[in-house]
Amino acid sequence: MSDLWLLALGFGVLPFLAVLLFAVPRALNQNEAIVWGLLVGVVAFLGVAHAGLALIEGNAYLRYEANPWSAALVAAAGLLAGIALGWRLLARHVAPGESAGSAVVWAAAAFVALHSFTDGLVLGEAYATPGSTGFPLTLAAVGGTALHRFAEGSLVVVPAILAAWRPRKTLMLLLAGLVTLPAAYVPVAILAPGTLSLGTVAMDQAVSVFGAGLETGFALLFLGLALLPRAQATKDARWAIWAGVAFTLVLLVHFLVE
Repeated sequence: MSDLWLLALGFGVLPFLAVLLFAVPRALNQNEAIVWGLLVGVVAFLGVAHAGLALIEGNAYLRYEANPWSAALVAAAGLLAGIALGWRLLARHVAPGESAGSAVVWAAAAFVALHSFTDGLVLGEAYATPGSTGFPLTLAAVGGTALHRFAEGSLVVVPAILAAWRPRKTLMLLLAGLVTLPAAYVPVAILAPGTLSLGTVAMDQAVSVFGAGLETGFALLFLGLALLPRAQATKDARWAIWAGVAFTLVLLVHFLVE
């Protein structure tokens, strides 16, 4: 079993794999419909399908560990906070243009940070309680995680390339992936040996539900205000097909990891 800090750190740096895309900027610029469609599919799965499922599933546990009203309020608070954050970052930049392109890159980095936080919670829970077996480092799990994190890094790198950002500036935003490291220790701190009780379990579940709601709410604004308008602006409806392809591929990758 790998140490938690080492696993979380490795998980956090994997989005940097996406810098390889700087080797093919012309191909990305010449195929914008495909590119934006792929990004739509990745966010639709990670931010809406996956995080939304985690929100609903986590809420189902929380309502029994605490009570239905508290569970509903935590979920709603997370969603509304995510929506507010998305509006803050993107509402002024809905029209295509240079400033809008930069806003998409910053919003993508925020999404990677949010998703990295929820992923970090999952990693930490595998180490948090007595008798925890940790995260299995099988070939399939490692390979699937690398592909998963590459897709997340692409959410930042691809818009940065299309907005003519330099690699050095983009690398700074990919540090958002390192949010997994502190996030992994949140469940460990809450569910520390000797303090495990119904209250601490409910607190840990509340953090997970709030995080999932935050990611889902933000993803809805990210899709609606940033990615979908740019995909539609390409005037090539085939972006929708590529969105479906990306959604399916990321789904299959998650079958290897989870």
